Amino acid sequence: MAEKLISFLPDQFPNPSVFFVELTGITYPDPKYHVERDHSHVLCLEYVIRGKGVLRTGEGDLTVQGGDVYLLPMGENHRYRADPEEPWEKIWMNLRGSLCGQLLAAYGLEQTRRVRGCPLLPLFRRFVETCAAPPASPFLLESRCALLFHEILAGLRNHLAAAGPPSFSGPVDRAKEFLDHSLYRRVSIGELAGHACLSPSQLTRSFRRAFGQTPYDYLLSRRIDTACLLLRGTSMPVKEIAYRLCFSDEHYFSSLFRRKKGCTPRDFRAAREK
Repeated sequence: MAEKLISFLPDQFPNPSVFFVELTGITYPDPKYHVERDHSHVLCLEYVIRGKGVLRTGEGDLTVQGGDVYLLPMGENHRYRADPEEPWEKIWMNLRGSLCGQLLAAYGLEQTRRVRGCPLLPLFRRFVETCAAPPASPFLLESRCALLFHEILAGLRNHLAAAGPPSFSGPVDRAKEFLDHSLYRRVSIGELAGHACLSPSQLTRSFRRAFGQTPYDYLLSRRIDTACLLLRGTSMPVKEIAYRLCFSDEHYFSSLFRRKKGCTPRDFRAAREK
């Protein structure tokens, strides 16, 4: 098999039982390529750059091709192979740890095996590039890989939602979807209102009527929920979580977290570890 492989040992990650990149890399076209794992101990997440392949699942064979993502959870038998006439080139990651299952459940992807035509190749490339030239700190390696994994799953969920029945047709629904995509970036009320084609005051009134809170309060709640996942599922420092989720500083983040959850971020993490 012609592949570029990047591997890690468990002691290269601060908490491998929570999140650990066992292998990642790129597979180049090879008509004989095939993989078989019984009761796999890894989550397999792969992006097909070009060519074709076949997944064998309990519900039958699935053909995947350029632009598709496929996802095989831990604990299942993994069976997949390249198409011998048009073998695939793909970029992939094999992951372990409890965070994997938690995020799959959070995004409703536990039963998803194939997602057609996803514009997520840049995120997969960034993941492999991060692993190919890892930062000196294992905590930074873990946090960057975990965040990219999170972004990929969010992208899959949003792509599936957009491809399904039109559930985001109204301006307020479009604004809510936009906020769901903006957990790791700064967004202004002007930008949000422009996306929804409303004035800022119209958007705020309509959003409050629809969801019982302002767009700003909704975004804060979503970021706090995401912070809980990161506190529970990674060893990322609290200061880094605050920065990644676009809070102005660690003190403000901790104060808001305590108001929302009844404890500090550090106490929340300590309780979960126990």
